[in-house]
Amino acid sequence: MKLPRFAGGTVLRGRQKGAAAPRRAERPMNLARRPFVNRRPVQRTALVLAVAGGVLLALNVYLYTRYVVDRRADASELTRIEAEIGEERQRIDAARATLATADLEQQNRIVGYLNQRIAERTFGWSVLFDRLAAILPEDVRLESLTPQMPEPDGARRNGARRAERQVGLGIAARARDGESVLRFVDALFADSAFESPNLKYEAIREGEVGFSLDAVYLPDRAEAMAAGPAPAPAADEEVEE
Repeated sequence: MKLPRFAGGTVLRGRQKGAAAPRRAERPMNLARRPFVNRRPVQRTALVLAVAGGVLLALNVYLYTRYVVDRRADASELTRIEAEIGEERQRIDAARATLATADLEQQNRIVGYLNQRIAERTFGWSVLFDRLAAILPEDVRLESLTPQMPEPDGARRNGARRAERQVGLGIAARARDGESVLRFVDALFADSAFESPNLKYEAIREGEVGFSLDAVYLPDRAEAMAAGPAPAPAADEEVEE
């Protein structure tokens, strides 16, 4: 059987039984002269990335600038501190040189001498003479009296037992006999203004007994006893209603 022919030589073949007709792919119709592509999402993304990159770049420039400024400030501060340390070391070296050339022993002797003179000027001689006159036996005559003024901080340095002042006292005297010497020593023991009398020397000279002793004199107690007891307060008068 011959198939019919159409113009152009196309032969129309009949469909065979059971064969499916072929489908043509459906394509959207594009009537533009050039193909159309939607580039807006890409452009928006590129714009966002460009803005973010600019912000990051500005932030990096700011942080770098701050780092450079802070580093310069720290360097200047470190230089200033090092200069101050150098000046302090120079002062210390100068003080050490001055201290090395100073005669500390001589200065200590001068200071001790001045302290003793000050203590002697403030020492209550009249109170001491009154206390000795009160306890001195009639047949004992004083020849010399030598107080040994302590330094103002001597009590702390020697670990004194009390806070009251203590003055070492050297006494040289003459007595009629040995019994008079012992009475004088006993009187020093009995008087609370004196402590630790120590008889150091005793010898007979020209019919008298010459002796010397040391004792501790307590001027605060002596001055308190010289002042006497405080007067009793007057009784309050009753107020008549």
